[in-house]
Amino acid sequence: MVNPFVDQVREGMEVRTLDGHKLGKVVSVHANDFVVEKGFFFPKDYMISCDDIAEVREETLVLLRRREELSFEGGAFSSRAATHQEPLQSALRLEEAERTEEAARLALHEEQVQATTHTEQVGEVHIHKDVVTEERLLTVPVKREVVTVERLPVAAQGARTSASEGKVFQEESIVVPIREEVVDLHKRSVVTEEIVVMRATEQTEAPVSTTIRREVAEVISEGEVDTHEVPLRKTGT
Repeated sequence: MVNPFVDQVREGMEVRTLDGHKLGKVVSVHANDFVVEKGFFFPKDYMISCDDIAEVREETLVLLRRREELSFEGGAFSSRAATHQEPLQSALRLEEAERTEEAARLALHEEQVQATTHTEQVGEVHIHKDVVTEERLLTVPVKREVVTVERLPVAAQGARTSASEGKVFQEESIVVPIREEVVDLHKRSVVTEEIVVMRATEQTEAPVSTTIRREVAEVISEGEVDTHEVPLRKTGT
């Protein structure tokens, strides 16, 4: 039995699934089948039988099956009833093939911070030596001579003439030197203290903040476009 829609198929018509998903446009028409261009759903041009057409709506061909019921068998496209095992996996494989062969790539960049260190002078320590004068009181034992004057009476019977011992009734004096020790001070320099200045390096953590830039992508769909965003794949997973 000849499909009633064979004569209605023309190049440029849209092809949609029964649930409204756009598959592409017709690029060539044959006796009992037609070719749909590669695009979002098809990784390459695929031939579809006219028997798979459910209806024709103006410039749109509607297939018999929903999107999850579509599969590829032996490298050719077919529409069949969904099973419990393959339909969803087949659709995912188709989308993965399309992303692999016709993926448009937009690189997103971000700035990364690498911290390095350098040494610079942040201050100085001055050790200054000055001379200070102060009074120092010392107690030193010294010897000194003292004078004792004693008067001794002379008895009459023991009195003797002084004519031969000195001048009588003339002024006369004697000198007795008095001596004592005097303190002599001698100074010398001695080391009483040393100041040692040492430098050591210690490691701490210094919090540093900065501003980095990164690019983000916004997905905007216009028209009847089915967009599925896949989460970012981590390296090594």
